[in-house]
Amino acid sequence: MARDVFTPEDIRTLLRVAADEWQTVIVLGYYRGGRLGDMVSLSWDSVELATSTIFYQQGKTRTRVEVPIHSDLEARLLAIAGDNPRGLFCPTLARTRIDGRRGLSTQFAHLMSAAARDQDQVRSARNAFSRKSFHSLRHSFSSALANAGVSADVRMKLTGHKSLDVHRRYTHVEMEPLKHAIAALPRLAGENEA
Repeated sequence: MARDVFTPEDIRTLLRVAADEWQTVIVLGYYRGGRLGDMVSLSWDSVELATSTIFYQQGKTRTRVEVPIHSDLEARLLAIAGDNPRGLFCPTLARTRIDGRRGLSTQFAHLMSAAARDQDQVRSARNAFSRKSFHSLRHSFSSALANAGVSADVRMKLTGHKSLDVHRRYTHVEMEPLKHAIAALPRLAGENEA
């Protein structure tokens, strides 16, 4: 079962209902394409504002990822900048488990409900699955880049994916870029034949 992606309007709506640390982690998730555990664990040690770069080692793959900071993310980071240059961006969220009834995934599900956004629950024989969860921000990141014409190899570097097969599952191409691709094909019919 595949994840779905968030539209920019979905994300804006989530940000309107989210508390400060959740706003930060949602913006990080969308503009960094990171996993929830990695995003809540980021600290000022991970940022080089002089070069507008953020870097960290992914918890799941141990891959080091270094990415330029989008201007909206930079504005968010500057808004939360504090006196502790080694402090966490989201200290309260970083101390909370990812899973469980009070975990971060459940908290994000509550944000989705507060924002009136459907999680698109799918049930299989073994478990329930949300097609839209925090991890969908990772899919949204990769998909938005693909829909903007960014090549697969650059997207893989930005997401930290090592395998093209894995990376393909994270890319959801919208219809508009597909229409532009088809329109780029040369016409075969002469002007009088159309």
